[in-house]
Amino acid sequence: MRSVTLFTVLILSAYFAHSFGVIRFGKFSISASFFFLFPMLVVFGPIITSMAAYVISLFQYTKIDLSRRIYSGSQYAISYAVAGLAIQILGVNIYGLIVAFAIFKILNFILVDLFLYFYLDRYRNFRDALKYLLLESGIFVLVIPTAYVLYLNLDNNLILYFSVYTLLFPFFLTYMLSVENKSRMELEKEKVRLSKYVNELKRVLEVSELLKSNISLVDLMMRVASIIHDDLGWEYVLVSLVRPDDSIERIAYSGITEDDFKKLQANCPTLSFVKNIMRDEFKVSNSYFIPEEADINLPDEMVYVGKYDVIDGTSWKDKDLLWIPIYDKNGKMIAYISPDKPKNGKRPSVEDITILEIFADQVRVAIENSSEFETLQEKTIRDPQTGLYNHTEFYNRIDKLVQEKEKFSLLMMDIDDFKFVNDSYGHQAGDVIIEYLAERIKLSIRRGDIAARYGGDEFTIILRGTEKMIARTIAERLRLSVAEGNPPVKVTISIGIAEYPSDSLTSNGIISVADKALYMAKMHGKNQVEISN
Repeated sequence: MRSVTLFTVLILSAYFAHSFGVIRFGKFSISASFFFLFPMLVVFGPIITSMAAYVISLFQYTKIDLSRRIYSGSQYAISYAVAGLAIQILGVNIYGLIVAFAIFKILNFILVDLFLYFYLDRYRNFRDALKYLLLESGIFVLVIPTAYVLYLNLDNNLILYFSVYTLLFPFFLTYMLSVENKSRMELEKEKVRLSKYVNELKRVLEVSELLKSNISLVDLMMRVASIIHDDLGWEYVLVSLVRPDDSIERIAYSGITEDDFKKLQANCPTLSFVKNIMRDEFKVSNSYFIPEEADINLPDEMVYVGKYDVIDGTSWKDKDLLWIPIYDKNGKMIAYISPDKPKNGKRPSVEDITILEIFADQVRVAIENSSEFETLQEKTIRDPQTGLYNHTEFYNRIDKLVQEKEKFSLLMMDIDDFKFVNDSYGHQAGDVIIEYLAERIKLSIRRGDIAARYGGDEFTIILRGTEKMIARTIAERLRLSVAEGNPPVKVTISIGIAEYPSDSLTSNGIISVADKALYMAKMHGKNQVEISN
């Protein structure tokens, strides 16, 4: 009866220790069931203990796949069987127990540390494996005296139960050491993480300082790309600018060759293509992570594919994409950063992306403060000859006013007999007349009004918040100013006027009404102002 009770206590303790008390030191773990199975080996022999070890491994509580359980149970059964055989040969004495202990640890080291763990890539080198063998042996050797005392006092209830009780001390001691080790490692990880974030924030401050210096936009973006590559841990970095005409230009890079960058520059994606991929399903914080599994069709010439080591599901994969969009104060995308392949090989965390977004905000400030970008914006919306808004920007402005339902009058005008001027005096004289009319228009409009070159010798003026009768007065003043001026060749203009929303509710409609009024001014003798009916 005493043997049954002892066996029950030992096997239940071993099961509990193996299932719930796996003691971890970093990447390595110690199965604490040895504290109870080795005394079982000494008292009940190798056959019972080997079977118990196999069953405990097979039915342990922790979630391990069946093949691993079978292998674990088999190697434990073999190790305990051979160690038990040594005890039977040498006898139950201190010498025999030490030899059995050594045999068990050597077999366990070969079957687990050298074979299974190396196969699973859990050990990096043989020196680490030996170090942890010595650590395990130093802890487990504590069980030898207790097992020997237990064997010698099977008939003494007090000593028997006291021996079983003392087996708990090395178990709990080892467990507490593992808890302390885990806490220390987590603290070290936290210190490393905080140090990493402090370093990243220092780089943000560095960019902030660069904003105060007299540095070109491209040079600044190259520096930003370099910091993301060198200090934030990304192998490849591209910075792309969205021009005011919605074309994309790649302006900075790091981690790739100049030749590869030039190829990417020559094959920029369209803005519509980029926006189509920036879907809510891929949104992380304010950025977009598009995993390879999304199976987005990306033309090879538009993306850079570097060298990647895919190990598991958390690894960065060949066709993973991360885009950090940059918006101006009006919510229009003006640039985006596309880092590729984190140096740690892992897909980025929300914290990693947040740091990149802080950098992106600095880039936004740099772009908005850049005179180069401002000049670039102006060039894309202005007519280069006259400095007035161009045809595209005119439509953008009138469409916006119609969308906002803001009242305005539209003046459409052209130069009377302009073909005759070109044919008689040459195109250079015609260019002078175009510039002359543009200057007269600039002098005639108020702040907030919109003047544009519609095309050729045609011009438009949007008089905001103005009824067409008042607009007629302004148009007459402009017509007289042109006719009474002193250009190389005397010219006159004809003007047609329409009012929104009384003449039409659409931008194309209001333009059509004004154009018809201009046509009527021509039909009535030119050098006139006509208002739509």
